[in-house]
Amino acid sequence: MIKQGREINTQIADVFKTSYGTVDISSLKSIYLHLSSWAEPLEEVVNWERPIKKVKSKIKHIVHNELVRTPFKDKTIVDLDLRASGMKKGKRSFLKCEVTLFFKDLKHKDIKVPSISESIHQITDKIINETLLASKVFKFHKSKK
Repeated sequence: MIKQGREINTQIADVFKTSYGTVDISSLKSIYLHLSSWAEPLEEVVNWERPIKKVKSKIKHIVHNELVRTPFKDKTIVDLDLRASGMKKGKRSFLKCEVTLFFKDLKHKDIKVPSISESIHQITDKIINETLLASKVFKFHKSKK
């Protein structure tokens, strides 16, 4: 049996590329949410590990708060990829965030149903507007240049 994934691109914010999808559409157990952008530090920091960890923590907090009203379990995986090495003011670094959400029950057969797509859009919107764009440490850009 060949497993097939499916991905749907979403346009939630201008400076972020966003999408959501699943690895196996025939056995829909989880959905991933991708967002990516170019992050430019607004200030000089000696150790970037702490500000990056704080952004990841805020993303986790928002995701867990939003899961109450969704068809997803409290169990999630948040992977924020933003390299701390080589980061400096005026230089853009690639940011990629992937959030994996697991369904409470396995009755869902399509990732395009309104209850799923609206939940994903709500979570993505909150991550972008309340965490990333609200950041006083980074400015985000659509491209590296």
